Amino acid sequence: MRNLLYFLRKHYFIFLAVALEVISLVIFVQYNAFQNNALTRFSSTMSGSVLDISNDVSEYFSLRRANRILAEDNARLHSNRPEAFYRADTNMFYRKDTLYMLEYRYISAKVISNTTNKRNNFLLLNKGRKQGIQNNMGVIIGNRIVGQVISVSDHFSWVMSLLNKDSRISGKFKKNNQLVNIEWNGGNYRYGEVKEIPKHVQIWRGDTIITSGNSDIFPEGLLIGTVHEFTVAPEDNFNRAILTFSTDFNSLSYVEVIIDLMRQEKEEVKGTFNPSN
Repeated sequence: MRNLLYFLRKHYFIFLAVALEVISLVIFVQYNAFQNNALTRFSSTMSGSVLDISNDVSEYFSLRRANRILAEDNARLHSNRPEAFYRADTNMFYRKDTLYMLEYRYISAKVISNTTNKRNNFLLLNKGRKQGIQNNMGVIIGNRIVGQVISVSDHFSWVMSLLNKDSRISGKFKKNNQLVNIEWNGGNYRYGEVKEIPKHVQIWRGDTIITSGNSDIFPEGLLIGTVHEFTVAPEDNFNRAILTFSTDFNSLSYVEVIIDLMRQEKEEVKGTFNPSN
């Protein structure tokens, strides 16, 4: 305390000069409209900039958590939608009945890496075998398809994107259930190709293509895309169309992996079929 008093007594003239300067500045600004307005604008601008930076930082750190929570909520909602349940008898369909069984479950996963500019594109997810993921499971975002799992470790999954030369998706026209095949021939990640369109099918720009449900990877009714343009080929057996993908593959953050709870039973039934008989 004594040292503090000594310091203040020794340098009091400095503090007095600073105080007088502050008082003079306040009086000067207070009684001069131009300087008062300029100072007010400057302080408002500075405080606004500081608040914007603060909000941006807060939103950045909270965004990842919000995205994760949203993806997990979407997975839970998907698992409770009617499409996720198997109808054992179409004449008796009750949610609490034993005939109403869950067929699909959805697991949320974060996309660790993703490419869209290569001929063969893949994704790496932060969920794996320990979370119930296996090979040949479908990957979606919302009700739109992304790709399929091709390799799994205990904690990670390697996914072949729809943007891959080896990707073949069984689809159909939503308007009439006509079966088609969907491929990606490289180039722009936004567009794919609809192949093997029957000649009698009328094609219109904007026609919706969905999954057919004929594969064990994707359930029926997931969005693949809409017809962007089409070509009528008289010399070919089928027509073709360019498809605008419903999925924005360049902005994937969280996805969902589809777990078919009846997959083993389906494979066992297929295994009983012997083509030689």
